[in-house]
Amino acid sequence: MNDPTLETPKAKSYADRDAELALLRALVRSSLDPLVAIDQRGRILLASESTERVFGWGQEELSGLNIRVLMPEPHKSAHDGYLDAWRRTGITHIIGRTREFAVQRKDGSTFLADLSVSQAVLPGDEVVFLGSFRDVDARRRAEHLLQESEARFRAVFDGTLQFMGLLAPDGTLLEANATAMQATGTPREAVLGLKFWEGPWWQATNSGPERIKALVERASTGVIVRDELVISGPNGRRIEIDFSITPVRDGQGAVQYLIPEGRDITEQKRAQQAETSMLRALAQVGESAAVLVHEIKNPITAVNVALRAVADQLGAEHKVVLEDLATRMQRLQELMRGTLSFAKPVQLKTVPVEARQFLEGCIARLRLHVVKLGADVRVEVAPQDLRLELDPALFEEVLANLVINALDAQGPGAKVVVRAERSGDGARVVVDDHGPGIPESKREEVFRPFVTTKSQGTGLGLPICKKIVEAHGGTIDVGSAPTGGARFSIRLWPNRL
Repeated sequence: MNDPTLETPKAKSYADRDAELALLRALVRSSLDPLVAIDQRGRILLASESTERVFGWGQEELSGLNIRVLMPEPHKSAHDGYLDAWRRTGITHIIGRTREFAVQRKDGSTFLADLSVSQAVLPGDEVVFLGSFRDVDARRRAEHLLQESEARFRAVFDGTLQFMGLLAPDGTLLEANATAMQATGTPREAVLGLKFWEGPWWQATNSGPERIKALVERASTGVIVRDELVISGPNGRRIEIDFSITPVRDGQGAVQYLIPEGRDITEQKRAQQAETSMLRALAQVGESAAVLVHEIKNPITAVNVALRAVADQLGAEHKVVLEDLATRMQRLQELMRGTLSFAKPVQLKTVPVEARQFLEGCIARLRLHVVKLGADVRVEVAPQDLRLELDPALFEEVLANLVINALDAQGPGAKVVVRAERSGDGARVVVDDHGPGIPESKREEVFRPFVTTKSQGTGLGLPICKKIVEAHGGTIDVGSAPTGGARFSIRLWPNRL
């Protein structure tokens, strides 16, 4: 009766039970997701430490409470009935499955959770249920943020006018934007997964697969590559692109992705070619004009002298005719000289000059014209030590033209103000007059060659002024002076010379 071997199984059974319960407690308490163990009546036996973080209930607070405290209606009122049905029938539709339920925090707020319920049988045939909760709202928020991020990325990626793609380091095409696909008329699905150089873009003669493959291989070493390529567009249209591949590195510095980009420069190239052709043509015109002026100048001068000599020997009526003809010949000579000046390239010899001294010197050399009209021409400079960086001879030509135009527009008693002032990082020279001004509708025309309102003008004075100012890196424009007359304003930036 006292045989110790008869008591060993029972003693071992209690030891196993304690060990299993201890293990169960450790597993439940350490779960990262909220984990709750309940008995067959719904009483909470154990809860993980994470329940406090998610539900606001401490482990000790939940112990002994009914699981209903974690449920909003209608499940709160119905849950005891679920357990009664299981005890009577042994049938449940939740064990071993994950379902989405609304659950309730300690403060009464609710959220959606994925609930997974499993059943465990402890020694002594005691049945417990383990419920694991995973916050669906948090996951959905993360998914929503991910979707928003994807949408923003897609909007930028597909919305850009540049051709863009995403490559693996081995050149596999992972993504291509809408602009790139529209350039070929090929569906995106048809090219993803291909090697980039196998794509439909590289059919033109100077952008073959081997060339693209070499660029990709070089970029995969971590070097940014750039080239000008020709790709084949819809209907075989040639598209010239400024092409580059930029490597993207991971945290360890290894190349993780390659980003190919292409900017359509077809129209820009055409414009450059057209501009180059125009400049060549203008250069030829300039050369021709120089030769023409040289060939015509001396004969015109001789004819002009001869006409005046003959006019002195004729009667008054004939003399008037010859004088008019001589005047026309002189005007033609001036026109030829102006055309040559306009056609020749501007060669600057810029030096710093003291603004007041330079401007007053220019006006002094116009003294005869000023005195003839009884004009008042004033020079204003602020600050007094202002210096200008310019070509003195060429800029004096500009200033003389503007001042003489202002005097001629007013006639006797003309008033003109020439002002130099600091403007930003540069300077501004302004010529204001008291004349009738220039109508706004005519202001765009004043700098066009051969456009003039003077009966004796060549229409080249202001275009030459514009050409000289722009050669200085500056700008010239016309507007209204505070006095009601015309204002010509010249901006100069020393750092652009």
